[in-house]
Amino acid sequence: MGKPSLQKVVDVEMPTPLGTYQLYLFEEKIEGSAGKEHLALVMGEIWGKIGVIVRIHSECCTGDVFGCQRCDCQDQLHEAMRMIRKAGEGILLYLRQEGRGIGLTNKLHAYKLQDQGMDTVEANEKLGFAPDMRSYDIAATMLKELGVGSVRLLTNNRNKVDGLVGAGISVEKRIPLVIHSVIRDRRSLFRTKEQKLGHVFDDLDDKNVIDTGPTNERLPLAYPSLFVAEASLPEETLNICERIKEICEERFGNNLVSILFQGSQMRGDGSPHESDYDFILIFHEETEDMMEGISKLKTQYPKCNFLFLTGDEYRAYPEPTRLQFFISRRVAGKFDLGFPPSRSALFQTALSYAVQINNSIRPLLFEFLDPQADQKQLIERAHVCLKRTDDCFLRVLVLLRTGKYPLNRSQLLAFTTDDTTAEILDVLNRWYGGTVTIREVCEALKATEKILHEFITHFS
Repeated sequence: MGKPSLQKVVDVEMPTPLGTYQLYLFEEKIEGSAGKEHLALVMGEIWGKIGVIVRIHSECCTGDVFGCQRCDCQDQLHEAMRMIRKAGEGILLYLRQEGRGIGLTNKLHAYKLQDQGMDTVEANEKLGFAPDMRSYDIAATMLKELGVGSVRLLTNNRNKVDGLVGAGISVEKRIPLVIHSVIRDRRSLFRTKEQKLGHVFDDLDDKNVIDTGPTNERLPLAYPSLFVAEASLPEETLNICERIKEICEERFGNNLVSILFQGSQMRGDGSPHESDYDFILIFHEETEDMMEGISKLKTQYPKCNFLFLTGDEYRAYPEPTRLQFFISRRVAGKFDLGFPPSRSALFQTALSYAVQINNSIRPLLFEFLDPQADQKQLIERAHVCLKRTDDCFLRVLVLLRTGKYPLNRSQLLAFTTDDTTAEILDVLNRWYGGTVTIREVCEALKATEKILHEFITHFS
């Protein structure tokens, strides 16, 4: 077989949801073999630049196109495009090396072997292939054609770094790209890559595990694999859930499918002073007796909020709005929730909350300047705003980035690296102790506005 040659054939502008790129098609010709068409997505003026952000991405039809969660390919592809967009320039090379070079058919055969207990490397070897058949010479040639001086490579794979350096491309830095899945625990996959394929994953086993005390067997998590870890609950919370369960089972009988419990109380984050005991009641069908029963429940337990729906109504819910069901505890019964919202749905949820909360902060800050304003009412509104940032935005953001949802603020703080977020959480933790001043509240609102504005600007 002859030595491959590469020719740049055509380039065209390509707008995408993650930025507008100039798309280059390179044709690889190999004597005695069918050629391949490789792609380069280029943003910005990169000719002659040094330290250009580069992602070398090998084709993965099942992951890139259909979002298959056996691998992390689609997540890495999209995250790389976001990082390039944020930097304002960069290159994504899309190489036609499906299945680490063994092709789509053989990759699917490897999937079947993985279902029988083999890991990804063992499956490839069973089929008669090396663990990784890819070459990065063609990537180096493409980068030279694009006039890049040196690169910062988005990868966990040291072989990519070695491949580029060996082909004459200077790699200034390797930038990790570790993305956990909301749907499937990828630590086993990552561990195999680390041990057998030369990939690097820092603190793999400890990243999403935090010791938070005993398990609440009386109120199990609705979707355990979605959470960072368990969290203990106060006896008052456990007792009120038990009473609600007994009343509902007696009042609604066989029409009741399940009772879910959500909100700050179910996370071990609530205070006895708060009134958000939130229950989701799922029924087989809506009846007059059901509506009357819920009305009596609300009268009997004014501190509790009751959301109710039928199984058919749940299945009609848009994907982004289903998250509340998954981040719940199960009080009674079982209901098939299906799969958690996808990463794209979680992103839409986070963005929606960011816009809503951000739009309410600036008017609130101006009202604090009015000496005639009801300061007590303003503080209550500020509390709601900060709590929504904590509950609805920051935790969803952690879930989006790590695949794990932090139950309480101690878990959330473990994933916090910036002082601004820590400042907001500190104000919330001290709220009921009476040690928070109006000035601190306003500073927390300004900090919240900064975080939300940066997120919205980055993704809009």
